[in-house]
Amino acid sequence: METKLKEYLIQIADKLTSESTLEDVYEQLSLLTDIEISERQVQNDEILTQSEVEQRAKEWLR
Repeated sequence: METKLKEYLIQIADKLTSESTLEDVYEQLSLLTDIEISERQVQNDEILTQSEVEQRAKEWLR
């Protein structure tokens, strides 16, 4: 993750403008991290189909 963090920060730094804030950096870092996690979940087949989500939602809403 350290290598990814450095890559993400470099990627974000390249897009910074004089109006960018620390909050902008945090949001971008959070987005890139979420994308990485989602891609890992897809690779590990840890995703649900729409019908599986609908079925679980019915069970939760009982």
